[in-house]
Amino acid sequence: MADIKTDINTFLKSNNILTLATHGQTPWACTLYYGMDEDFHMYLVTDPESEHGQHLKTCNDVAFCIFDSHTKVTESKFGVQGKGKCIIVKNIGEILKGLSLWHRFNPGVEQRITLDMVKKALDTKIYKIEPSYLKFFNKELYGAKEYGAINLHS
Repeated sequence: MADIKTDINTFLKSNNILTLATHGQTPWACTLYYGMDEDFHMYLVTDPESEHGQHLKTCNDVAFCIFDSHTKVTESKFGVQGKGKCIIVKNIGEILKGLSLWHRFNPGVEQRITLDMVKKALDTKIYKIEPSYLKFFNKELYGAKEYGAINLHS
């Protein structure tokens, strides 16, 4: 399992955009930038009044995927699918951690997306995905099986 964790960690750290799936009265999918820590917690910066933000107020179960969209249909799939819980971060220490990781994965907007903005603005908050399951499609690493998967405690 340690090798699969390392493989997934390396892949996730080489990317910065995920597709998040939420559900309320209807399902919804959106694309968000993320930052990640060593425990696979993914930090998002998003609007709590968005469609997915509204869903997360009543149900924090999510699914997500991260992939190379340039992969041709004739090539092997390469990406991560996962599920877990997504919660709004309220503790100032964790907000700082999440924002720092998010900026590390997404440099260039440090002056626009700041701690003060996150604390004061109604339209931007830090969320954290706590994955419970990750599945990594990579035929080069896993051969005929095509993927490696891990269950995580959340």
